[in-house]
Amino acid sequence: MPTSLDMRLPHIFLTALAAAILSISCSTYLLVEANNGGFTVDLIHRDSPKSPYYNTLLTPSQRLNNAFQRSLDRAEQFASATMTPNGGEYLMKVSYGTPPFETLAVVETGSDHTWTQCLPCTSCPKEDFPRFNPKNSSTFEFVPCNSKTCDVFSNSMCDHNFTNCGFIVFYVDSSFTEGDLASETLTLEGSMGEKLSFPDFIFGCVQDGKFPKEGAGVVGLGVKKQSMISQLNSSINEKFSYCLGPSTDVSKPGKLRFGDNPGVLGEGAVSTPLFLDSTYSLKLEAISIADIRLEYNEDATSSTSGNILIDSGTPYTFLPTFFYFRFESTLQRAMESREIIFDPEFNTTLCYPSLLDKHIPNVTMHFTGADLRLNPENIFVRTSNSSVCLAFAPYAFGILGNMAQANFWVEYDLQNKIVSFQHADCTK
Repeated sequence: MPTSLDMRLPHIFLTALAAAILSISCSTYLLVEANNGGFTVDLIHRDSPKSPYYNTLLTPSQRLNNAFQRSLDRAEQFASATMTPNGGEYLMKVSYGTPPFETLAVVETGSDHTWTQCLPCTSCPKEDFPRFNPKNSSTFEFVPCNSKTCDVFSNSMCDHNFTNCGFIVFYVDSSFTEGDLASETLTLEGSMGEKLSFPDFIFGCVQDGKFPKEGAGVVGLGVKKQSMISQLNSSINEKFSYCLGPSTDVSKPGKLRFGDNPGVLGEGAVSTPLFLDSTYSLKLEAISIADIRLEYNEDATSSTSGNILIDSGTPYTFLPTFFYFRFESTLQRAMESREIIFDPEFNTTLCYPSLLDKHIPNVTMHFTGADLRLNPENIFVRTSNSSVCLAFAPYAFGILGNMAQANFWVEYDLQNKIVSFQHADCTK
């Protein structure tokens, strides 16, 4: 005869199973709420040994030269409003489908598109990146071409059969990616190994094209509705932040945090208005070098737009040509006539044989409401064992690049339209 415990076992099992299912289905939101309203993922620098782009044969000077060229490519993208392939600066793990299929994607704050290479891919590059197979997922769905989603995400572009919503991104070098717009479960892995899933995520499932050097895909963190940030808004409180290490220590991962980040708004944090147009921008009022303040007069009278872009995918910081040479000459004078050298492997105008931190004067960028004092690694970068060079360069307009943002937590609060900076050691 069964005991009372035997009779209760099925009920106990079903109750436990139901609780487990409920726990799994709510895992995304519970993890976000339990982790101070956010979650953090690792960022892999393209020159890190963990990156598929890593090249052991490159010297530090060659890596910096490549970074400078990628900076110019990014600036040309912003100038022309056309995508410019540069291979990206940071990669993150991202998974699509049920069960989740993990791949790598370039992280772009200057892009609104999220896409990945899908099988079958008729012209995918030979790089050994994992590619997503929609047939293996139980949650994959094409977006119909006559849907509102298609209208919002791809300007009502239909495929050749007029059934699925098409997806295409053109690049300024005549390369392009082409496929279908799709809905899928997106899964991200937190820095502590936790998994967070977001259903009905819209992305480009790319199966054709003349591919740029963008890895297996792109994660767009831009300002428009199709970006990952906009799609995850309800789960992340319209906030994201990142902490990037200096260019001399790219082996350790950076951090990208979705949602609230209490560590950013601690003692010493400064905040400035964030302007949202086609990309993110700030209002720069001046730059101080030691006790000399240089006024940055471009668009000074405008209260509705920024005058310097902020971008995690541009290594160097660009200043408008009219302002850059004032900045460089003032900095040079403040260096107390230290010997300037020409680095034959590095195309810049201001290099020194060696510098200690004490040799570098205080440099502060004065944004509206925020005085951002730069670290030495934000101003000069080591290009070889015998030279360091300025991490700023002249261009037609200004871009605050990721070298100037190194060792800061940088938080984008899109609801309140504010960017905050907090000094940090991003290698820890």
